[in-house]
Amino acid sequence: MKDTKKAVHANGQTKNKGIYQNQTKAEELKRGIIGLNICEECGGFCTEYVPLMEGLPVNAQVSLMEHSLHETLKKGSFLFREGEAVESITIIRKGRIKLCRYDSLGREQIITILADHDIIWEGMFLDGSIYPYSAVCLTNASICQIHRDDFIKVVNDPTAAMNIIILLSKKLHDANERNMLLSTKDPMARLAGFLMYRVDRSVEDDIVLKLDDIAASVSLRMETVSRKLREMEKMGLIERRGHARIKVLDRDALREIYISQ
Repeated sequence: MKDTKKAVHANGQTKNKGIYQNQTKAEELKRGIIGLNICEECGGFCTEYVPLMEGLPVNAQVSLMEHSLHETLKKGSFLFREGEAVESITIIRKGRIKLCRYDSLGREQIITILADHDIIWEGMFLDGSIYPYSAVCLTNASICQIHRDDFIKVVNDPTAAMNIIILLSKKLHDANERNMLLSTKDPMARLAGFLMYRVDRSVEDDIVLKLDDIAASVSLRMETVSRKLREMEKMGLIERRGHARIKVLDRDALREIYISQ
């Protein structure tokens, strides 16, 4: 069974490692999944890290896991494409997936980048909903999917309803943050804000992204991003490690650059 203690982020924040802090409930869930057709990757605990399902009764958790699908995708493959129907909740067990769309000239815009334990569930409760973006694996990724109909059966639970409200509020806050970021005119400030945005959502101070993915995320040219990153490195704000890894050395200075614009 997974450790239910809290993990401490690099920025000092805590993150629950699993929803069942109560040992008895954890044992009950473990007993409930014995014999089910579950994947080795998640050990049957697909829902354990998902805030949307936090606090659901154990029998509801077991039912969702019993009907979930498990899959491993290769780097560069599509989880879904823009315009396809929304049919399931996707839990990213391991790996990184970008949500992106392309303009009429084929230029990519990255909406966001998701990682371990993130979920894709927008549009789940709307009839005829389609994805407004594509999902592409940046690394090999292990996912678990719960069909829309199976989840709707359990959302009458008051706890699930409250979790949905909380997550919608967080999504709105996140969208507002990204809009403010992209409205920042100064390239250095926009890039500093993006680095803070990414590192605040990471368990470590390293940001693992290729240069073209960063450029597509902040709507800047690759040459501009490369030049500004070199300037930040000379200032001692970041350290570039290899082809696609950036370590943030001075969070406060990056934040000051961003908010001063």
